[in-house]
Amino acid sequence: MVRWRQIALVALAVLVLAAGLPTAGRAQSQVVVRAAMSGQVLPLRLAAAGQAVKHGDPLVFVQTTTGSAVPAAVAPIDGQVVQVMVSAGDFVHIGDAVVAIAPH
Repeated sequence: MVRWRQIALVALAVLVLAAGLPTAGRAQSQVVVRAAMSGQVLPLRLAAAGQAVKHGDPLVFVQTTTGSAVPAAVAPIDGQVVQVMVSAGDFVHIGDAVVAIAPH
């Protein structure tokens, strides 16, 4: 009885590990970009799904409490925007997820 339990646990561990391994045809992992500034999201150059971005490109601008428009998030890598998690008018806090990018 104990032996079957051990075999089942080993088989389960192998399946869990295999699920996390990259394989051909499996999409590359995405990079979630988080806001570095708090403020209200502006429509000014707001990233869009499908957009190609380069390292350092601004993705989301916010209006700060001083009234200035500043980039709250920039692309940390070259890639393609997969998802924009905020809309113009939303309020974001430091650390909020704002964009997902698939690396090239």
